[in-house]
Amino acid sequence: MRNGLKEWIDGHVTITVRGKRFERLLNMAIRDGIRIWNIRRVGEDLTRCDILIRDYFRLRPLLRETGCRSHVEGRGGLPFWFIRLRRRAGLAIGASLFFLGLYMLSSFVWSVEVTGTRHMDPQKVLLAAEQVGIKEGAWKVKLKEPLVLQKELMSLLPEVTWVGIDFQGTKVQLQVVEKDAPVKPLPTSPRHLVAKKRAVITKILPEVGKSQVTINQLVEKGQVLISGIIGNETRQQVVSARGTVRGEVWYVSETSVPLTQNMYRLTGENQEQQYLLVGPYAVQVWPFNKGTFVHAESTESRFIPSYAGYTFPIGWKSVHTAETEPIQRKLSVEEATEIAKRFAREDILRKAGKDAEISDEKVLHVTTENGKVYLSIHFSVIEDIAVEQPIVGAPQPPADAGKP
Repeated sequence: MRNGLKEWIDGHVTITVRGKRFERLLNMAIRDGIRIWNIRRVGEDLTRCDILIRDYFRLRPLLRETGCRSHVEGRGGLPFWFIRLRRRAGLAIGASLFFLGLYMLSSFVWSVEVTGTRHMDPQKVLLAAEQVGIKEGAWKVKLKEPLVLQKELMSLLPEVTWVGIDFQGTKVQLQVVEKDAPVKPLPTSPRHLVAKKRAVITKILPEVGKSQVTINQLVEKGQVLISGIIGNETRQQVVSARGTVRGEVWYVSETSVPLTQNMYRLTGENQEQQYLLVGPYAVQVWPFNKGTFVHAESTESRFIPSYAGYTFPIGWKSVHTAETEPIQRKLSVEEATEIAKRFAREDILRKAGKDAEISDEKVLHVTTENGKVYLSIHFSVIEDIAVEQPIVGAPQPPADAGKP
């Protein structure tokens, strides 16, 4: 039975035998234990076959005895592979150094990623990880066991309940589970809710305390909206007023927009740079002469192979750079007015605070002067107008309040 692996390790040759007594030669070879396979006729007195290297030299006396001649046509197997490799020593050394470098690079940590943080700063986790040895450039062989690193990290980060350490090739992922923040107790000091701006009440929902205003009522700044004093004249109690009060507030915004806008457009000229990524480093491989544009915008794409959660330390980066040129765009008064309105809306909502909404707007005045459009806009904004005000000199309960 043939053994293909053994034939490849021992080495074999493909020969052609010319002669009229090949059958006699084949019988004598089998008698002497010489292995010959892939026997096929290729001519009238010409036969091609395969034979092991060591058996080929034993075949020579039989060739002389039968009057046949042989010619080697092909060589295969491990011995000939080593011969070809020795002739290309530079290629072999380069390939060996490449795989050695790949192995060495994959033995280091090249990136550390933090996930799961909500209130905690990820940079704090990275600094703690650096103290236990997890950082860019760290040799993974010298790092402690993940369970040991986990305990050390948790001792340095009292704000977390658990830290997971996952090695993904050259990347280390730190999965953080933060402790639940304690519920802040509601303020218990006596207070009113007062108006922070002049407004017309549109909504009032008192939770604790006594409402002092009604819907559609005009209130001034500092006026009490929800009182923290409850009860009657003879029996009163102070509480921490809570509730929601929304009102309509008025603003006037002054905005200007130039009629000439400086913009950039693509010229059609672009160039592509290719980089070899080795860990955190990028080596430009093409083109060697990098052109420069006065104005340009760039986009980048990366390819880093990974398999079964293992990220290789070598990748590829392409950077596409497109040339741009500055141009000036002339706006009409109508276009400039619309841009000014948009800017004014954004500014008003930013001033009004969270959950504010514009209920009405009206352009009061539009002028064009010195290449600009000047706008005066009146806004009606619905927003939260309540702020806290401590109660000073709160009434004391009657002395006999606790007597039957």
